Amino acid sequence: MIRSRAVVFSAAILSAVLVVTPAAHGGSGRTKAVNEDLGLPYWPPGRGEVDHAALRRRSLEVLDRQFGAFRDATAELAVTAAGVCDGSRTEDDVKAALRRAWLTWAPLDSYQFGPVEQLGAALTVNFWPDKKDFVGRGLDALLALPPDAQRDPETVAAMSAAAQGLPALERLLYTDLEPCPAIVGISGFLSGLAQDLHDAWFAPNGWADIARAAGPENPVYLSPGEFTATLYTAVDFGLTRVAEARLGRPLGTGGRSYPRRTEAWRSGLSDEIVAAQLAGLAELIETGFAGDLRETDRAWILTVFAQALNRQAEIGDPLAEAVTEPDGRARVEALQTKIRYLQLEVAKDVGPNLGVDTGFSAADGD
Repeated sequence: MIRSRAVVFSAAILSAVLVVTPAAHGGSGRTKAVNEDLGLPYWPPGRGEVDHAALRRRSLEVLDRQFGAFRDATAELAVTAAGVCDGSRTEDDVKAALRRAWLTWAPLDSYQFGPVEQLGAALTVNFWPDKKDFVGRGLDALLALPPDAQRDPETVAAMSAAAQGLPALERLLYTDLEPCPAIVGISGFLSGLAQDLHDAWFAPNGWADIARAAGPENPVYLSPGEFTATLYTAVDFGLTRVAEARLGRPLGTGGRSYPRRTEAWRSGLSDEIVAAQLAGLAELIETGFAGDLRETDRAWILTVFAQALNRQAEIGDPLAEAVTEPDGRARVEALQTKIRYLQLEVAKDVGPNLGVDTGFSAADGD
């Protein structure tokens, strides 16, 4: 099982930690320096006094909510898909459930480390970009199987990753392919993977415990600040994904648009996915990084996030449609410009406040 592999891996890492750094004041002896209820420092932030333990606690609460939302949405998707195929629910119901699952996945796309990396979830949940139509080929192989096999999540688990995730479900629901019973197997597999992801993060001996045990003997995080740096890198990576992939691919270059390079173009969810990823990153900065950013810096960064979300709303059409006409393309380019500016502002104001810089991210391997 995916879950057992992740837990064994995490437990092995934890067993190598001989000395656990106390999750108090970073070992600096600053007693009574933290409001234990809020996790916010009493001293003014932005003076080199970063309480990584408090930041970690707040950030893990954000991640717990976000991974939990995906778990819950995919569980609902699986139930709804089964209902469609037994006649008790409508296809519109499962399309709405797919939308909720995709929008709860969008914030998690930024966190391509730890359990997401271990379980290969980024590719499995959302096989995109799909330059050679692997989703179509994977579905052809799945649909060639007997109906009982198609509806079995274990069968789906043995198929190509391209046939296991949200784009495969979108293809089944937004083309003339017969969705049943394959949507039952795929959605059931996704629901199990979402539960595995949450467990790999937050069950005992999960990745959250690895982060809490940061210290010299921890083979992943040699200091509490390294987990802070990982989160900061995830913010930078998420903004890169939006600007360069989610917007850049359909925009193309030289004024030539490629609407079918757009993520989720069949369902028209592309612009909502962009908004959901930005909102997830803003939540991490607003709540997770709260006490260790100067309030003026945090307020400014959140203002720029709001400006980006406003520009996204002004596009008005799904991205695949917007990039094909001049006014729409100009609005998409304006959003891309704003996100690149936001990325620069994050590097200027957030990183120095936290005393970190970006490390290696999934974008470096593209």
